[in-house]
Amino acid sequence: MKRDDLNHPAIQGNKWHKLRLNLDQARKQGTLRLITFGGAYSNHIAATAAAAKTFGFETVGMIRGDELANCPQKWSPTLLTAQANGMQLHFMSRQAYRQKEDPAFLRQLQEDFPNSFILPEGGTNELAIQGFEAVIDQLDQQCPTWSHLYTAVGTGGTLAGLVKMSQRNPVSVRALFGIATLNQADYLRESISHLADNRANTAHHSVTWQLLTQYSSGGYAKTTEACLADQRWFETNFGILLDPIYTSKMVHGFLEEMRLQRIPPNSKVILYHSGGLQGRPEDTDQENEVKTD
Repeated sequence: MKRDDLNHPAIQGNKWHKLRLNLDQARKQGTLRLITFGGAYSNHIAATAAAAKTFGFETVGMIRGDELANCPQKWSPTLLTAQANGMQLHFMSRQAYRQKEDPAFLRQLQEDFPNSFILPEGGTNELAIQGFEAVIDQLDQQCPTWSHLYTAVGTGGTLAGLVKMSQRNPVSVRALFGIATLNQADYLRESISHLADNRANTAHHSVTWQLLTQYSSGGYAKTTEACLADQRWFETNFGILLDPIYTSKMVHGFLEEMRLQRIPPNSKVILYHSGGLQGRPEDTDQENEVKTD
């Protein structure tokens, strides 16, 4: 397991790689404020708030779900963490939230919040994709003969970044698998292919990728007994906590692929722990069962 839940004290996991170069660019532009988008359980929202606090930016979160605006008692641990780190939370109806990529809406947002650097939902842009070069470099140093990699997929940026950076100097056959955390996530394949420069299955035949949509366990921020059972088994046996939104589904998908004998013998498999532990309730029974020795 690649433990990127340990890679930064406040901005852990894949979000550190997505944000790192964007923060550099925002600082070069003299920006005072970061604005971004996400749902109530978005690791990106929590990470952006932590990054803003750490590096001296103001931050605004445009949150999907206006029903939460006047109900802080229903806020997720993620939203509470973001607010504690200084993020201004602006709740939007689901209809309004769909405009998050509309140029006119973004222009108006820039006028409403001048001198701001706008990050897309999930933090995925070209700078975020480039940020995964460091991850692949580390993997190639730590486990140079790796052949398979599994990662959780929300918006698809992490998988795209890992695929694109794996294509630079392919030295062996490698297969990357994204476990979708959303229901009906097939639409993400086009954007992942685009972000990865459409080369994963063409120019570099030694690097392939697949999006596996059958392990979403009921959809985003939902789970099943089978997924929970795999999470408990993994945590009990390895003493590594998983988050309920992303990495637990990634491990569940990997174990299902093992049970179905879809992974060839002698494969060198990397499970990418993308962090997100701030979204895990602190008082769950399953956390109390985890071995820490």
